Amino acid sequence: MTTLLLAYDLVDPIPGDSPEAIETRRTQTEQEVREFTLAVVPDMYLNDPNLDWPPEVMMAITRATFDRVNQITGK
Repeated sequence: MTTLLLAYDLVDPIPGDSPEAIETRRTQTEQEVREFTLAVVPDMYLNDPNLDWPPEVMMAITRATFDRVNQITGK
């Protein structure tokens, strides 16, 4: 979440005196993270909260995060 917020701030800074804009960005970014996380996590882990997520799943989420940062920043 924080990584994406920093990427957005890099390309489109929000003034610190604009709490509405900050809240909007935070909410939109939370939704974005939720969506791409659900897209990369295998269903078996989404459907069984008792399963521990293996390193491969966490690495997939990390890759998706950095892919999105690259898209945001144009890198």
